[in-house]
Amino acid sequence: MKNINFKLIAVMLITAGLFAGCGLNKMVRNYDEGVRYTPQVNPLENHGGQVAANVTGAIDEGYFHRKAVVEITPVLKHAGGEKELETVILRGSKTTTAGTMVNRDQRSSFNLNNVIAFEPDMLASELYVRAKLYKEGNADRATILPERKVADGVINTSQRIKNDHHVSIAPHEYQEEVIITKSANIYFAYMRHNLNWRLDLNRAAEAQAKINEITEFINRGWELKSVEVNAWASPEGEIAFNMELSENRAETGRDYVVNLFRRNNVDLPELRVGARGEDFDGFMVALNASNLPDKQTIANVINSQIAPAERERRIKDMTLIYAEIEKILEPLRRAEITVHAFEPKRTHEEISSLAVNNPGELDEKELLFAATLTDNAQTQLAIYRSAQELFPRSYKGFNNAAAILLEMGELDEAAGFLERANQIAPGNGHVQNNLGVVAAWQKDYANALSLFRSAKAQGIPADYNIGTIQIINGEYQAALSSFSGHTCLANVALAQLMAGNQSAAMNTLNCAPQCGHSAYLKAVIAARNNDAQALYNNLRAAIGFNDNLKNIAADDREFIQFFGQAEFQNIVR
Repeated sequence: MKNINFKLIAVMLITAGLFAGCGLNKMVRNYDEGVRYTPQVNPLENHGGQVAANVTGAIDEGYFHRKAVVEITPVLKHAGGEKELETVILRGSKTTTAGTMVNRDQRSSFNLNNVIAFEPDMLASELYVRAKLYKEGNADRATILPERKVADGVINTSQRIKNDHHVSIAPHEYQEEVIITKSANIYFAYMRHNLNWRLDLNRAAEAQAKINEITEFINRGWELKSVEVNAWASPEGEIAFNMELSENRAETGRDYVVNLFRRNNVDLPELRVGARGEDFDGFMVALNASNLPDKQTIANVINSQIAPAERERRIKDMTLIYAEIEKILEPLRRAEITVHAFEPKRTHEEISSLAVNNPGELDEKELLFAATLTDNAQTQLAIYRSAQELFPRSYKGFNNAAAILLEMGELDEAAGFLERANQIAPGNGHVQNNLGVVAAWQKDYANALSLFRSAKAQGIPADYNIGTIQIINGEYQAALSSFSGHTCLANVALAQLMAGNQSAAMNTLNCAPQCGHSAYLKAVIAARNNDAQALYNNLRAAIGFNDNLKNIAADDREFIQFFGQAEFQNIVR
């Protein structure tokens, strides 16, 4: 056996260790230049309640030692603590450790991709990268590399919804114009058009009662709208003859109406007279409703005739076979008199006065209608409270009072009324929509969306409300679809901005009602365009509407590049 030169081996091992140590030390020294981190966005952004902390790393050629291992961990730091994200392991080409191999002989890249649930403390956070370096097998002797900050805070613009959800008022169902109609028939003998009160059908108690009812009706003193006289013939005669006969009967009916109004000293309103010819449809309805055992056979025989003349002949033949057919035909020989009158109504002034001073004099429809006659929210609320007391088994007073309270920002009382409304009318669309508004304001967005969709399924226009939740969920294009038909609103502009259309968002904000929300979004757009003066002007305007926006703006990473500017600090102090 050859002698082993242990001294030589020891020297070689020490030399290899020194070379390896020198290589890792070089990585430590060159870390700042050899490894670069680029965030996908900076600051980070909250979309749909999720924050994507995505960072791309780049490694220079020749930097990474072949026996080195680097563990890289992104860390989100904020005042409430810190959150370590998923660690990525990079390894040299002469290692067997699990991880992404880095080829020393070429430029390399790697990704640090994490999605985390948004928390309010993240607004004023900073994203760092921590790394430790060691030779494979020596993890316990790792070198901690300097922390590197890669991103500032989390932008929360996508969640800045304006609480202008559309509330739903249950309909009052009051009709300002109601037409009351009374009708009576004058009957005629076969092939006759003269007025004959001795005819059995005219002498019948029911027919007489209807005629008397017409007389009483026109004497009520109600405003009359119109009178119609329509006349028919039975369908067993020749068509032309029946048409002429119905015309003559219509004239007889007209003369009767004119004399009736004259006798009662009532002004005759618009009078419309119509000759309808033969009443075949009326005959078939009466036949099918009769007790004739052979009615279906008779109907089939008559309906099988294509030519009207043959059909009429068949009907006439049937009268010879079935005596009951004549009884069906007799009431078809008639002139129908119809009087239309306007139902008397209280004036708007009377309804408004009673709703406030003596609501018990009004029915529910009138009382609910009274609330639409004023723009004063307190008066509306008082009227709906009266409706609750007078009609406690109706959901409408509770729902509508809640809607007014929501418009006034009174969430708790509104929620109580809606709970009562939902007990009275479970699942009602108007109530579901308003419960959705309550849920949205309480940030229970999943429940709010479910309630809005339930309301929409019942025909309630809830698309706008659905759109606000879609923004919260990060579904910006879907929100814009839901907002179709809605313009010049801050939430529409927010959806446009988040969808990447700044110019459309600014146009929408320029025509939207001026408020803190609109001005603040204008300031955000100005900051994104590095327009300092527009930012300052709009931020001042926003804080003028709502002083609470001062504290929000002071930490809002939308404005981070202006944090060091004296004018910005003067505005948010």
